[in-house]
Amino acid sequence: MPDNKDAKTAAVVVTHNRQTLLGQCLDALLGQSHPLDAILIVDNCSTDGTYEALLGRDLIAPAENAEDAPSESIKTVPLATHPGHDIEIRYVRMPENTGGAGGFHEGIRRAVDAGFKWLWLMDDDLLPTTEALRALIEKKETLARVQNRPFLLNSVVLSQEHEDDDTLAFPLQELSRGGFPKMGVYHWHLSEVRHQVRDGLYRWACPFNGTYLPAAAIAEIGLPNKDFYIRGDEKDFLWRAARKLDLYTVLDSKVYHPKPQTGVFDWKQYYAIRNMFVVNRHFNFTILRNLRLIVAALAMGMPRGRRGIALVLRAVRDGLRGRLGKRDDVHTWLSTS
Repeated sequence: MPDNKDAKTAAVVVTHNRQTLLGQCLDALLGQSHPLDAILIVDNCSTDGTYEALLGRDLIAPAENAEDAPSESIKTVPLATHPGHDIEIRYVRMPENTGGAGGFHEGIRRAVDAGFKWLWLMDDDLLPTTEALRALIEKKETLARVQNRPFLLNSVVLSQEHEDDDTLAFPLQELSRGGFPKMGVYHWHLSEVRHQVRDGLYRWACPFNGTYLPAAAIAEIGLPNKDFYIRGDEKDFLWRAARKLDLYTVLDSKVYHPKPQTGVFDWKQYYAIRNMFVVNRHFNFTILRNLRLIVAALAMGMPRGRRGIALVLRAVRDGLRGRLGKRDDVHTWLSTS
């Protein structure tokens, strides 16, 4: 059970048109062996019946139609697995799809303003195991006793498609002595980094996939940059956090995530390419990293012909200029003649 008011934890979940996946994620959160104090759902203007499904399950209170500004409803729900413990479900309806960046910006801001002390951040397609939160809290309490520097913890993000508990959904990287990610180093299996694990911790984090951090740190880190819209906002947030906090993945805190598709080139690649130029500003060898990015992007775009190359070049131009924000015209770029 939550030990004191200073430890109040809220999970922040961002969703968009994934009613079934969100339901599974919420079931996993409601079934945690260490109960949450709240779940804050940011619904990015879903049109697939997400709102109606949550109402039908009696998980949320009715919310007004969000037209010009987000609307919020709050409902207290008893936890069947923990008699006597209620959980607060905060449901935020966005007036438009603001992407993952806008969703986490809004959700984190609201959770901090509501007074929650620890935040557990995730997308709607994450499936935490029953002991995932307990493992984070126990490691948080241990670290708080032995080190003075603030820290950020992350669950280990395993591939949902594999049953070996070794294959990762997102790779673990390595930090250089200067605290930068080593170029070209990606570990897709836990067994590859076991020798670098100390006290159940690995020096890395996978932001917005079971990320557990103190709300007080947001004042120094800042909120996620909503102008990223999608792709790269989590990396930008992570490396801003790395200036203030130590980063750790807790191997006993397991969550499952679908392994992302690779080799797909669509309109989302505009944001992935563009935003990475901004993320690269955090690192050493920025020019070299940008050159590698341009080469890789062109290699992906060239098979799509002139429109593919044009999309890459626009992303490169906007990225180098730091021109962010949602660009509706690129969403149909490759589907038009």
